[in-house]
Amino acid sequence: MTFNEIILGTSPFIFAPQFGHRTRLYELDFEKQPENIAEILNKSYELGVHKIMMNRSDDLEKALDLSINEGNDWEIIGRTSADNFEDDLSVYNKYNTSSLMLDGFFVDENIANNNYDIISEYLNLIKDQGYLPSIETRTPFKNIPLIKEASFFDDFEQIMLPLNFYGYMMDCNFLNNENKKIINELLSSLNKKIIANRTLATGILQPKEAYDFIKNIDYVDSVCVGVAKVSEAEQTFGIINEVKD
Repeated sequence: MTFNEIILGTSPFIFAPQFGHRTRLYELDFEKQPENIAEILNKSYELGVHKIMMNRSDDLEKALDLSINEGNDWEIIGRTSADNFEDDLSVYNKYNTSSLMLDGFFVDENIANNNYDIISEYLNLIKDQGYLPSIETRTPFKNIPLIKEASFFDDFEQIMLPLNFYGYMMDCNFLNNENKKIINELLSSLNKKIIANRTLATGILQPKEAYDFIKNIDYVDSVCVGVAKVSEAEQTFGIINEVKD
């Protein structure tokens, strides 16, 4: 079963460090220029991408406001952690937010330290606010077996994890046939909604080769992908729309 939903990623708009030298280019394009971000948001929405993975950023929030004022009814997945939880809530409460996701650094660190109760506590706080509780892990091969047995397993409904052919920013070298079989078995055993991110391996993969591969990974419901230009949105989402169900 292939995925049927695209979520707009926002890492380029917050100058995430994994993009290497392009991080500086994104900073030049987007810092204190929310109108440039809004142009990409508007094009993505026009192309059928109506859900956004929201990272906190003044420029991104201003851009989202501009896009909403243009008539685009974005559905928000808000990312958060214990560090800024209350402040994050105050912002996400203003939008059409459907889900709050505990950041991968927070989740993975607390799994490593056996602090399962703190993960459960925040997932229940998210649920109490009326949002779909979600988590991210950046090391799915290592952590999914632990998550399946964890005390917080029943406290979340959605999980995001990195997934690309090269295993880039994953905890495997390549998603060869052996590792693809392992990840399929891990995902099938979760019975949760699954979001794949880092699907383009920060631009190492071209969209066509990336999604011809991803479509053959079972049990993925959604893909989260960031674009940094209107032309990138047109190319990338055009290709993905041809692949997805």
